[in-house]
Amino acid sequence: MFSPKLDESHFLHSYRPMPLILTVLALALLASASPAADWSPLFDGSSLKGWTQRGGKATYQVRDSAIVGTAVPNTSNSFLCTERDYGDFVLELEFRIDPTLNAGIQFRSESLADYKKGQVHGYQMEIDPSRRGWSGGVYDEGRRGWIYPLTLRPDARYAFKQNEWNHYRIEAIGDSIRTWVNGVPAADLVDPMTQKGFIALQVHGVGKRSDGPETSWRNIQIKDLGQSTWKPLFNGKDLTGWTPTPGGTWNVSDGVLKGTSPASETKHGILLSDADHEHFTARIVYRSRSGNSGFYFRAQPVEEAVGLKGFQAEIDSTGQDAGGLYETLGRSWVVKPAADLVKKAYKPGDWNEMTVSAHGPRLVVHLNGTKTADLLDATGARKGRFGLQLHGGQDMDVEFKSIELLETAAPRPIPEFPATPTGPIVPEGAAFRKLGDGYKFTEGPAQGPDGRIWFNDIPNNRTHVYDPKTGQISVWREDTGGANGLLWVPGGDLFACEGTNRIVSRQSGDKRTVAIEKFEGKRLNSPNDLVLDGQGGFYFTDPRYGNAGGARELEKESVYYVNQGSKITLATSEVTKPNGVALSPDQKTLYVADTAEKQIFAWDVKSPGILEHRRLFAPSSSDGMAVDLAGNLYLTTGPGLSVWSPAGEKIAEIPCPESPANCEFGGPGNKTLFVTARTGFYAIDLNIPGLR
Repeated sequence: MFSPKLDESHFLHSYRPMPLILTVLALALLASASPAADWSPLFDGSSLKGWTQRGGKATYQVRDSAIVGTAVPNTSNSFLCTERDYGDFVLELEFRIDPTLNAGIQFRSESLADYKKGQVHGYQMEIDPSRRGWSGGVYDEGRRGWIYPLTLRPDARYAFKQNEWNHYRIEAIGDSIRTWVNGVPAADLVDPMTQKGFIALQVHGVGKRSDGPETSWRNIQIKDLGQSTWKPLFNGKDLTGWTPTPGGTWNVSDGVLKGTSPASETKHGILLSDADHEHFTARIVYRSRSGNSGFYFRAQPVEEAVGLKGFQAEIDSTGQDAGGLYETLGRSWVVKPAADLVKKAYKPGDWNEMTVSAHGPRLVVHLNGTKTADLLDATGARKGRFGLQLHGGQDMDVEFKSIELLETAAPRPIPEFPATPTGPIVPEGAAFRKLGDGYKFTEGPAQGPDGRIWFNDIPNNRTHVYDPKTGQISVWREDTGGANGLLWVPGGDLFACEGTNRIVSRQSGDKRTVAIEKFEGKRLNSPNDLVLDGQGGFYFTDPRYGNAGGARELEKESVYYVNQGSKITLATSEVTKPNGVALSPDQKTLYVADTAEKQIFAWDVKSPGILEHRRLFAPSSSDGMAVDLAGNLYLTTGPGLSVWSPAGEKIAEIPCPESPANCEFGGPGNKTLFVTARTGFYAIDLNIPGLR
């Protein structure tokens, strides 16, 4: 068995922009998971005392010790709001929602007369029962829209339980906002925009619907942790607390700190803080009239002309790269923000607000409320000085209206850089164990919402389900229409590629319907395999095998994309016979096995369903495939499985008792690889978690 050690480069680079790193490995937190404070009820179980309604006209009433919100037609989003504001807190509650509705939990929210005529706006923990599965993500209602979707958090997307009571937890301390769904970590957001506001229960507008779908909330309780406040580092009068280095001039006039320097000055003038700072969130309001400046942090004074060594958040009069992260006397540019993002956020010649959050290895920068950098850094300094820069060799004119630090009443969570897994992909002594046999040809393993594994025996037209808790396998469905690939989606529906029936079916509870049957009026060939993306859509392959279900109608064998609204579009026909399909952890690469060409091809995902830059990924045949959290691709080929790094290098081979057809991760920590192989169903434990 060839199974190399898990080299660090297969997991994490020394730095990587967020939120991908949160998908690869969860952050460990130094702070307590439950800050010390007493729980207080927000709902007394019998009345709406302490609450007031804003926005639309949905009805709220108390029924069976729960607040029940009922949607009504022709009204906007409705909000049942607490009468008082909360700053830092831990909130827990339970809710149950109609599967066709959308709702949310507002927090640190406001309704101001001078903002959109009193429209409720602020953070919202999403309740999303659709197959997109973004329950637990954070939406900025009435302002910026999605600021923490769950595109790259598959475990959280599957945590929501349809038609059941679900448990939510929100922890907001300073600029740290974290959420949990039924105990599963979901959002880990850093955002300092709003530090206090009311809590509200949202019922989303439903257009003209008149059937009155409901959302219920109960057991609503809060730990009030006080209020975070901004404290000035610049007193608006003089340079107390700051020391200038040679180069340029600093002075204070009318409460504004002004720095100037002629182009003839070669030294980088630095206004250096007298104190070191380690974990902090800083807010700087600046106006740059000419030249290149920056806000240094965790920096160390040096003798070189640049004056400091360390990170700086970019300040530039033209706005170019504003809010990016540059490491002076180090790695140079570490995060360069997208030009269109900066163009939208930056205000030329005007006052701009930049926030810099540095807690442990996580560095986050916002420019006028737009996130321009989010980095988990393994090598940078963790402590050092602040510095305001006047770039040498340029005509410099930059002003600072305020420089502040955010002080929290409760300890703010501080992340640690996650440990890199070590050892071989397959642990020493690990071997396949047979879970079931006596089948004709097994295929399509898929992990269900409860951790059970579904798989098909295609010739026998049966879908089986394996229960890891009992070790038992049972028949789940007969007469499957030649079902092959299976896909459980958030919300609890099962999609199946029924090759003989030439459809993709959808099972919702006891009801089975045809999800996809035709493309541009022509029947599909024989759908084979499918993979869910982070937007609630899925890709499926449609080769032609045998004479499935009558005459062929489509000229080509292709890969299709079905969005959350069930609209089908052609993703690519640049394949001969597409079979297995998979997505990389960052959702940026789609892999397709072409069994006719005996090769694996890869495409860049430009946007959902839009592919570009087809290329050969691996010169290997495969049927099904799976991906681990490091982005390694597991191919079912020949006598066993082969493992390929994201760079297209074969890094391991795993012999299998029978020739494998497909594989799926599951089990404790998602570290068990389940394999369908001819007449058997097998499993082997690995050292690395797989993608859900």
